[in-house]
Amino acid sequence: MASQTEDTRLHVLGDMVMITGTFTDGGTEVSFADQLTTVFAAGGHITSLTETGVVINMGAGAAPGTTALTVDTVDARAALTVGQTLYDIDTPARLGVITAIDSATSITIGGGIAAGIVDDTNLGVRGALKPSITLKSTSVDVSIDEDNSLVLFEVGKTSATADTTSVSGRWWILGKR
Repeated sequence: MASQTEDTRLHVLGDMVMITGTFTDGGTEVSFADQLTTVFAAGGHITSLTETGVVINMGAGAAPGTTALTVDTVDARAALTVGQTLYDIDTPARLGVITAIDSATSITIGGGIAAGIVDDTNLGVRGALKPSITLKSTSVDVSIDEDNSLVLFEVGKTSATADTTSVSGRWWILGKR
């Protein structure tokens, strides 16, 4: 798991300190030994788009306002969840919120898509992939190792095999000086 921290910053709040930073490609571990005696809370979130494997299958594409999308490649019922916001991976335009998954090849966007899309557009979600039924998953797990004064930020990949998708995000630690 490759990791990289960037822009690590201290924010002093009375006798508390907040440390913030970013991660790429899997996560990172951050030592708080020099800044904190106790960690109260820590968190993180993914800021990159995650590919779902679902692809638009509409020969003429779809204009803004289109509510019914025909898809293929991956079963929409297994890869997507009602309530998720969809994005065009390539542009990365926000398309809209899924209000129904009608079948393996049909999804509905409430209010219609916000941007026009072409055939074979790869659909993605912002942040972690939370499919309905699949072994694929991305998420951010935050753990605190008090014995070694570390906060661990770990990001799952979308595949157990060699996944080349880059994942990036932001993290924070709040504690006592």
